Amino acid sequence: MFKQSYHQSVRGIGHAPRKGILGLAMLVLLLAVSSSLAFAQDNVFSQPAKNYELVQGWYQGRETFYYDFGPSTPLTEDGAGVVTAPIFVLVTGFDADGNPQAVDGQANIVDVIPGDEGYSDLWEVTFVTVPADYQANSITSAQEVIDGGYEQTKAGVFVNCPIVPAGSTLSEGGAPLVQGWYKGQEVFYFDFGPNPTTPAPIYVLVTGFDADGNPQAVDGQANIVDVIPEDEGYSAFWSVNFVTVPADYQANTITSAADVLSGGYDITPAGLAVNCPVIRTADAMMAEGDGAMMAEDDAMMAESDDAMMTEDDAMMAEGDDAMMTEEAPAALPATGGVKSGLPLWSIVIAAGTALAGLGVYLRRRNEEKIL
Repeated sequence: MFKQSYHQSVRGIGHAPRKGILGLAMLVLLLAVSSSLAFAQDNVFSQPAKNYELVQGWYQGRETFYYDFGPSTPLTEDGAGVVTAPIFVLVTGFDADGNPQAVDGQANIVDVIPGDEGYSDLWEVTFVTVPADYQANSITSAQEVIDGGYEQTKAGVFVNCPIVPAGSTLSEGGAPLVQGWYKGQEVFYFDFGPNPTTPAPIYVLVTGFDADGNPQAVDGQANIVDVIPEDEGYSAFWSVNFVTVPADYQANTITSAADVLSGGYDITPAGLAVNCPVIRTADAMMAEGDGAMMAEDDAMMAESDDAMMTEDDAMMAEGDDAMMTEEAPAALPATGGVKSGLPLWSIVIAAGTALAGLGVYLRRRNEEKIL
């Protein structure tokens, strides 16, 4: 209940890298789609609106699709977590169940944007308690929050809200564009909701590294993940791992993390994270449908086999009865579908005799007329 109320108020891998710093060229190779990178978000105020397209990846042999907001969010020093930044949500207090009472119409407040030191797409929700007569959007900066001496309460919840240029869109939806405040200026972010601080691995296939340590990506190969939303351990923040494959490797021959891990390939952690929320996995429902269809087909085949066996048994039984009947003529089936006093063979003989007598009678009459 707390999380639901909170969300309404917030709405809107083996070896060290060969080089310590990854350049822009490497990052372009890293995700294979240069247009999807949000690396140049150093000034969202001057950038034009952007439409974010889905990028195709692989999940356990099935196509999966995600938005790519780039490597704006750093990993912690040990690489086990994602660095976070505070987002301030103004409330007038909490109800008896501990649910925050949001200030209606107040936009949330951040103190960093892409390009600022300490920026992160993953925000730690912090409630700021203001007086009951507070007027919405009187406070529009983190400094005003601090200077006001208001009580702050960390919610223990983290939300994935990448800041983007005003007017930006998502090609297939998935999150609303929400207006916030940054040092008195309007900023905009997509709200993908709660997300853990622990990243999940994403595998990027390369054939090696150049003299400067930049990875040589496999042209046309989609990146590989092993968790999607609803899976345990899912996170929209991915720790990048380079997987070195042979030079003659054919793109998209490997389509699952299991193939990566069982193949004995050299895996190199890149030491950075990318924010790529998965929106849909195209083949998931189809695969389930295929399984259901196969099960249905198996059931139908089993039923058909049973029916055929039953029919065969019945025919065999009838055949046996017929053979037994041939051995005993008196028991032959009656004509007309009902029981008759005369057996069939007696009727045939009688009919033959009658026809023969009729033929003799007609022949004699004909001879008399001639005479």
